[in-house]
Amino acid sequence: MRAFAVAVVLLAAAPAAAQPMDTYGMGSRSIALGGAVTADVEDFTANYYNPAGVVRDGQLRFGVGWFGAVHDMTLNDESSNVDPVHGIVAGLNVPGNIGDFRFAFGLALHLNDQRVSRTRVLPRMRPRWELYDNRPQRTYLATHVAIEPWPWLRIGGGVGFLSYSEVDLSIRGEIDIGAPERGSALDHDVLANLVTIRFPQVGIQVQPTEWLDFGVVYRGEYALTSELYAQVGEPDGTGPNAAGLLVGDTYVPAYLQLLSASTGAYVPHQISFGASVRPIPQLRIAVEVTWLMWSLYQSPIGLTELELRVTLPPELAGTIVIPPLANTLPVAAGFSDRVVPRLGVEWTAHEDTDLRFDLRVGYFYENSPAPEQSGAYNLVDTDRHAWSAGAGLELRGLRPLLPGSLRFDLHLQYGFLPARRMVKLSPIDPTGDYVASGHIFAGGLTMEVRFE
Repeated sequence: MRAFAVAVVLLAAAPAAAQPMDTYGMGSRSIALGGAVTADVEDFTANYYNPAGVVRDGQLRFGVGWFGAVHDMTLNDESSNVDPVHGIVAGLNVPGNIGDFRFAFGLALHLNDQRVSRTRVLPRMRPRWELYDNRPQRTYLATHVAIEPWPWLRIGGGVGFLSYSEVDLSIRGEIDIGAPERGSALDHDVLANLVTIRFPQVGIQVQPTEWLDFGVVYRGEYALTSELYAQVGEPDGTGPNAAGLLVGDTYVPAYLQLLSASTGAYVPHQISFGASVRPIPQLRIAVEVTWLMWSLYQSPIGLTELELRVTLPPELAGTIVIPPLANTLPVAAGFSDRVVPRLGVEWTAHEDTDLRFDLRVGYFYENSPAPEQSGAYNLVDTDRHAWSAGAGLELRGLRPLLPGSLRFDLHLQYGFLPARRMVKLSPIDPTGDYVASGHIFAGGLTMEVRFE
């Protein structure tokens, strides 16, 4: 029975995923400001927040950092065991010019230090935190080019990359029904591939005055329809990959074929509008609104096609009952668009020719795109409030060792997911009513070198 149990597990569709930066942000300074940096970002995190910022200050920049997040997600006060996430971020801005025409190239990396990519499949009806399970377990890479045709206008664009895994499984051997643990002999082959998906990113920054900035960013949609293929045995019951059941001394050939097609990775269209104002030189206040088009979300509950053949000899007819296996059709998730407001405040507590010290706070609110899970499926999500704080120290007096500056930033972030009750329409629903809630604790450090 073990081979068939493995195949049943594979009936689940892979949960969808999006960019990990959408969940945790990128770079300590930008995260501490609640991600409200589209209008005037200029460090290496511009490669995510707004590629136009890659050319903003015209200096060579290199940054590297570490991030981490711990999830306390519960259903009816029972832990959902959402894995922690931690890893590194890094990036590079390289400027250039032809006469008075300025341009720059940018590169950024977000790498989970536990795994390159993770796809975990679950039974179709089991509750799962749809936007937090596989979503952070991704490698992100982005490359951009930006230009500054006029001192008040910057334009940038490029391509973002995400990684995703695909798996083929083949099982062969014999299962002893009387003693499945001791009398079974099974072999299996697993073929795993790492797939790269791409999507566009473009942005604009407009700076009409020294104290006022505006920014607009578009990140493209990408949906990867993946196929999971599993085969147990051979169609004719013979050959090197044959599989079967042992009932006493009787061998019963068996064959199972599974095809599961679903959306395994999804990045929604996103448009961000931001503004930053400096009423006094020491104070920066930024606001931002992001529109995420989750209404186009392609559900992870996809198509499943099954074929089961068990050739029973006459002496076992009526003794063994072959369970029916039904094919399944895709189920729409019914997600809706959401608008995410962001706010960030930065205060320069001290600045001179050798040193600068900044304090930062930020906040954003994400209303859940998922409808109430009143039917058979359970794509769990709630709203999220996120508060962040951080500090930055820039060392400027490092010549002749460093013709530029060295900056250290840190951040802490707390995400609160208020309780949301899911009430089932059917009184005999196997999952039943439940309450989803959670907390996310995150933090990190970033170091950036800037060459003048």
